[in-house]
Amino acid sequence: VNPIKRFSTSFSGTYTGSMLVGHSAGSGVDTPIAVNTPHFFDLGVKFSYDLPLFDAFKMKLYAGIKNIFEAYQSDFDKGYNRDSGYIYGPSLPRSYYIGAKMMF
Repeated sequence: VNPIKRFSTSFSGTYTGSMLVGHSAGSGVDTPIAVNTPHFFDLGVKFSYDLPLFDAFKMKLYAGIKNIFEAYQSDFDKGYNRDSGYIYGPSLPRSYYIGAKMMF
């Protein structure tokens, strides 16, 4: 979306439905089981602005948020006997970022 000439906004999202994930015996459970996971919706937004510096140079300033709704697995195993393969859903919690890009 470009509401004004040098400013742009972009949205991105991923929906992951419920799934069966194997959970081996360890810190979380006594016997191996299949866990029905919740669904996740991961939404992100990025804002950017183009600054013309010289005739041949332009700088893009941008900022954004990833995983706005904080969709994240809440039942990780812990300790020495954990099941390291028991991971599902978005890979990062809510994250903020800023940056600059030089273009010529």
